[in-house]
Amino acid sequence: MSNGFNKKLSEILNKMDNKVLQAKLNAALDMLKKGKTDELAKKINKIDKNELIEKINEFDLSKLNELNLNIDINEIKKQVTDEDFQRLKELIGEQGDEIINRLKTLLDNM
Repeated sequence: MSNGFNKKLSEILNKMDNKVLQAKLNAALDMLKKGKTDELAKKINKIDKNELIEKINEFDLSKLNELNLNIDINEIKKQVTDEDFQRLKELIGEQGDEIINRLKTLLDNM
């Protein structure tokens, strides 16, 4: 009985995590599109750019499936424009070109 409860609880928490992740992605896209980039810039500047590049390099569709994330890649592809990538590149600053190119390649291959 405990095993069934743990499994159900794990499923519920996983769904919540997926919804939170999707909400964070949507919020970041919204900030980018509306030009509210101060908060986004602060968050980006806290990220180690080399570590980010490594994570992007590790990521592919099989990794997404392995993590069991319910992220709608097609919806993200529809929402993100070249202008968004340009703004994001400017916010990233150093290594922005490389990170954006890798993100575009990642999205194109999914």
